[in-house]
Amino acid sequence: MEQGILLHTLLFIDDNDSNLDVLMDYFKDQPYRILFAANGQQGIEVAKAELPDLIISDWAMPLMNGIDLTLKLKATKATRDIPVIIATGVMTNAEDLQEALEAGALEYLRKPFNPLELRARVRAALTLSDTLKESRRKTLEIQSLMDEQMALKKKELAASALMSKEKVQFMMEVKQELGRIGEKLALEDTPEFLKLQRRLTQELEEDRSDEHFLMHFEGMHRGFFTEVRKRTRNLTSNDLNLIAYIKMGMSNREVAQMAGVEVGTVKTNLNRLKKKLELSPDDSLRQYVLNL
Repeated sequence: MEQGILLHTLLFIDDNDSNLDVLMDYFKDQPYRILFAANGQQGIEVAKAELPDLIISDWAMPLMNGIDLTLKLKATKATRDIPVIIATGVMTNAEDLQEALEAGALEYLRKPFNPLELRARVRAALTLSDTLKESRRKTLEIQSLMDEQMALKKKELAASALMSKEKVQFMMEVKQELGRIGEKLALEDTPEFLKLQRRLTQELEEDRSDEHFLMHFEGMHRGFFTEVRKRTRNLTSNDLNLIAYIKMGMSNREVAQMAGVEVGTVKTNLNRLKKKLELSPDDSLRQYVLNL
């Protein structure tokens, strides 16, 4: 046995001490950490607390048998990926094998154990356990990276939309001021003045910041507005903007800044939207939108 190295944790579940002693003897020269439980109920508690790499359980036990144990493990998120080997010296026909496998057991072993077969099955099960753990680790890393990228895109979209709003507001103010100056200096009918006014008007029409925002938002959340419109068709473009802001996790103050209105107006619009979506007073509009 390699000193000081514990490669895996095994949990043996059996109500017979002699059977536990046999299992312990088979693996005494292996670098495994061995845990014991005397019945299925106790085995569930140990499995949840220790999260072993492999469980070898007897079938017939008091309080909870091996099949019920396996079903419960597979129905619990924390333990559902732990491989389970069901061992029995009584339930040995083909129907029993099928029942064990359908319950979620990885392997089915007959007692008395063949030491070579038992060790081979354990090694194979531990290899599977390691593969599943590595797969989960990589999946979590990928999901974390995707979440970070999505959060960054949301920030970039919000910043871009806000800048576009500010640009439109600035051009509108410039156009109004230009009109006052033209009237004061009697320039309204001069070719140069009219050309400048047309250019400002064209820029304002082409900007369409709300349309650009919604287009980029739907690129990030494909099919989102299709799902929203299934709930109700009585939605305006302002309603869709508001729903998009909520989906991006914006506060009422941030929404007010984006829409160029007061926070009180945002609250009024949120209540109006809630009614359109036929939500009850106790329903959370934000949670509803985030779950879409």
